[in-house]
Amino acid sequence: MTSRFTQNASTRRLRRTIPLLIVFSTILLSPRPDAGGTIRFQILSGPHLSNVRAVRGSGGEGVYTVKDLSYRGTADPFITDIVISFDTPADKLLRDDMKHYRIAKASYGFLTGEGALGEGCARFFKKEDGVWIETTRGGWLGACGDLGSFTIEFRFCPYQIRDGDIMFSRIGYFSGAKRGIEIGLRNGRIAADLPGIFEVPNRSKRGALLGRGRILERNRWYHFALSYDRLSGKLSKYLDGEEEETIFMTASGEAFNGVYEPSFGDRTENGAFRCVETPHAVIGRGFAGLIDEFRISYRYFEHLEQAAAIAYRRYRQTGRIGRIPFNVEGVVTSPVYRFASTGTKVMEFRWMEDSPADTFIWMEFRISDDYFTDRDPAPRWYRVKTPQKNIYLLKINDGSYLRGKYYQWRAHLVPSPDGMRTPKLFGIELDYRLDLPPQPPRSVEALPLDRGVTLRWKKNTDHDILGYRIYYGTSPGTYDGILSQVKGKRITNEITAGGQIEVTITDDLIDENKALDTSGRLSYPFLKNTVLYYFAVTAYDSYKPDTPHNHESDLSRPVTARPYGGSEIRNIPHEKIH
Repeated sequence: MTSRFTQNASTRRLRRTIPLLIVFSTILLSPRPDAGGTIRFQILSGPHLSNVRAVRGSGGEGVYTVKDLSYRGTADPFITDIVISFDTPADKLLRDDMKHYRIAKASYGFLTGEGALGEGCARFFKKEDGVWIETTRGGWLGACGDLGSFTIEFRFCPYQIRDGDIMFSRIGYFSGAKRGIEIGLRNGRIAADLPGIFEVPNRSKRGALLGRGRILERNRWYHFALSYDRLSGKLSKYLDGEEEETIFMTASGEAFNGVYEPSFGDRTENGAFRCVETPHAVIGRGFAGLIDEFRISYRYFEHLEQAAAIAYRRYRQTGRIGRIPFNVEGVVTSPVYRFASTGTKVMEFRWMEDSPADTFIWMEFRISDDYFTDRDPAPRWYRVKTPQKNIYLLKINDGSYLRGKYYQWRAHLVPSPDGMRTPKLFGIELDYRLDLPPQPPRSVEALPLDRGVTLRWKKNTDHDILGYRIYYGTSPGTYDGILSQVKGKRITNEITAGGQIEVTITDDLIDENKALDTSGRLSYPFLKNTVLYYFAVTAYDSYKPDTPHNHESDLSRPVTARPYGGSEIRNIPHEKIH
């Protein structure tokens, strides 16, 4: 059966993904400016707020503030990198609960009851038992650069107290040196070993060992947490919520003074981070006992040196104030919003704030033409200031500019270290400019030939016009072929001189364009004499050409032509006949 596209809403989406656009009631004869505007974001609530509450300011406006200034009763307000709740048997554990990581191998006994939370827990006993996690890049476990602040936590119940039993490890051997994180049993206690993970100012590596604490008992459940505060350099381990040991990973051994940078990666000669290897992270290998509710949480903090204003030396004794320092701050994560068009330019992003002494606000923003959810790790977050102008001019890794259709922002509110003051955030806005498609081509006409047709139309004057497409078929509003090339080149304004485009459609031209159609949906019929054909033309711009994100105009007014053969005899005046 011949496949055809009709000119209705559903089939137009098949031939080209065209976003909903602002419709203009008049046709402009000159290039039109991109439409734009300002968006002021409404106050969010519920799942979008973590340790944040919304209040009314003095003028009645909505204001965000940190909810728990004392840091008590707060869990982890940051992005969770990985969760394995062990609520499923080993043969069903294919990915972690967050779907961020693939499980390469899982071997454990699945138990219900026994003090497990949720549906069950994992029992590790055999030599081959363990959970091997692929540390793919893009997640915290596969990161090569600054790890930022992090918390590793899980519940465990040891059957035996044996030195060398490992409950969690993410260890590599960069250039022959052991580097990473290993948590296990040592001298009857739970210990955290971090060999070669911290970089000191001279670029050498330094490790840390936290092995002090209470003696463990067999067959008893414990909660363990290892936490690093990237702001102060405080590295601590906790057992059942009580701080057992703290080390300041800083140049002076005091908080906030020359904080060391944690990293799984290595440096190139020019100082850039590189990934030498990404070994599996392993849970429970060589351990005899139960493990439940494993989690790693982190906060992304790019360009930390810009936050130096919150590193106050008078708070050097932060380790003595009796709070678990999970870097508790308030986080507002917006939903994923959408513009009307792909390639939209964010001209300015801004907000207003009231930041008392020793408080701080920092903001992140991301945008993409591809759809993403609010919890997806991609696209990349970028730190922005207020006002952040011309975001669309930033070039990203693939050489394109930071533009898109879907976008999201995230605000971090950091209270004062003494827990007495909170910053206030309000008036979040952005200015944008849509990248609209070109105007449909005008003055289209069709001239019949012998088994062919010549099409003409006026050249489009939009500032970013790249080319044209010709749609043709044998029924009104139905198109059996799309022609976009002539002799290997796009149909552009440069194809002909003067103010008009002229393209002659022949069997050779149809064959050339049919070969470009990899979908096989269109039939591309050859032109036959005496058959009436319908033609329409579109224009498209230079934004990501040949992708669904490109902007293509609506179809022009359709025209018809009926090819026919033979030589034409012109009318000759009677008086000239002899």
